[in-house]
Order: sequence, then structure tokens, then C-alpha cells
Amino acid sequence: MTSDRLQKSRSIALAAQADLLFLTAEMLRSPQKIADRDALCWKEIPNETLHELLQNAFGETAEPVHALSSPLTLQEALDEVHQRVKELDRDEWNDEYWRLFDTTQACSLNQASYIRRDKGTILGDVCGFYNAFGFKGNIASGERPDHLLCQLEFTSMLLAMAAQAEDDEHRKVVTDALTQFTQLHMQDWLPSVCHQLVEATWLPYFGAVSQWLMLIWTRLTEYHAWPVDAVPTTPLTPQIDPESPYECAAPDLVQLQVQTAENISALSE
Repeated sequence: MTSDRLQKSRSIALAAQADLLFLTAEMLRSPQKIADRDALCWKEIPNETLHELLQNAFGETAEPVHALSSPLTLQEALDEVHQRVKELDRDEWNDEYWRLFDTTQACSLNQASYIRRDKGTILGDVCGFYNAFGFKGNIASGERPDHLLCQLEFTSMLLAMAAQAEDDEHRKVVTDALTQFTQLHMQDWLPSVCHQLVEATWLPYFGAVSQWLMLIWTRLTEYHAWPVDAVPTTPLTPQIDPESPYECAAPDLVQLQVQTAENISALSE
């Protein structure tokens, strides 16, 4: 296979991975917000289309991914989520979403609730990444920058940018940022939030989403060889702290590494 064909094949894979990760964020979106949008809900997408996305993303769907002791393949896990969402009673879905994420927050979806570091540092560094790439995402709807949906959407956006990169230099800037962002802001708490969601929910749908999220994230990590620092041997328990306003334009942001910022600036000129 020629270099151009190889790059085209990889670009297709990256674009499909971006779509799958964005769909994963949609699985954890408020059912009320989904209903309020004048757009096709992801659950209406035919199974065949989802299977094709998986095939384009990874070239195979039959091989099990060993995460959370699950014997399921990616396709089987995705099919289970798809089936569960079609069985959902709308009121039960709303009530459980409200209980899990909006009231007592039985399952917090904010990174700073799990990671015992300075909250301002975490939020500032996340915002540094977002600002460098012009990402707004779910922040506009009131979510904190360290919210899981924001982080999944940002990772999805970077995958799409890498797929569309015009040259190797631009692609490397994006993939380097992806590697850094996932290491600093995803790998250390995503397994814990998946565990917490399984433990906290009584709705099979959210259990299926948790399993899919862990499987797809593990497969992406393997595919891209994203580094994984040592993680706790037992899942982290979230601690809910009082909400406080934090805008991505705050002056005390912890910015990206200087070299990365310079590279991004040079490419935009």
C-alpha cells in the first residue's frame, strides 16, 4: 500500500473514531437536552451504520477488548447500549439521570471530584487545552470544563482534526496534544467513573454505557499507544465539592507547554 493510501486509510480511521467518541458523549447527555434539540438522536442510527463506523475505526470488531473483565467485543457492547436505549422508559431515564448526575450526584462526572489535586490547577490546565484549539463544547450549556462530556467532545474534536490535517507537521501538533491531554486528564479517572456508574445506577442502560465507554477508551488507548500512568489499584471514590464559577478565559490559566503553543500559533499563521 502506498504512502498516500496508508494516510487516507488512517484518516478514515481517525474520523470514524471521532464519530464514535462523540456518540459516546451523546449516550451520557441529558435526555431533556437531547429532546430539546432539533436533530436525529443517536439511538435512531441503524445498527449497520454503527457497525460500519466500528469497522472503519479499527478495522475489526470481533476481537474482545479486555477491560472491566468484560468478554464482549466492541460491536457486542455497542449493540447492547443500542438495545437498552430503545427499551428505556422516558420518565425513568429522566429520573435516573437527575438522580445520578444532577442532584446528589451519585456518580459525579467531573474530573476534580476524583483527582486529589488542586481544583483550580486541573480546571486551568483543561481550559488551556480548550483555548489552544478553540474548543467551546458543552461548557456553553453550563458544564464545568473538567466534565466528562466536555473532555470526550474535545478528544473527539482532536481526532477529527488529526483526520483532516493537511500535512505531517499539523497532524503531529494535534496528536501530541491528544497524547498529552489523555494522559493528564483522562486516564487517571475514567476507569473510576465507569466503576462508579455501574455501582450507582439501577438502570441497565447506564451499566451498558459504562461498559462500552471503558471498552472503547481501552481500544483507543491501544490504537494510539497513549501513555497510562500508574492508576490506583482500587477505584477512586468521588468527593462532591461546591460548584464555583470558572470560565475558560480566566487570567490564571495553566497553559499548555510553550513548545506546543508555539507550534499551534505557527500553524495558524
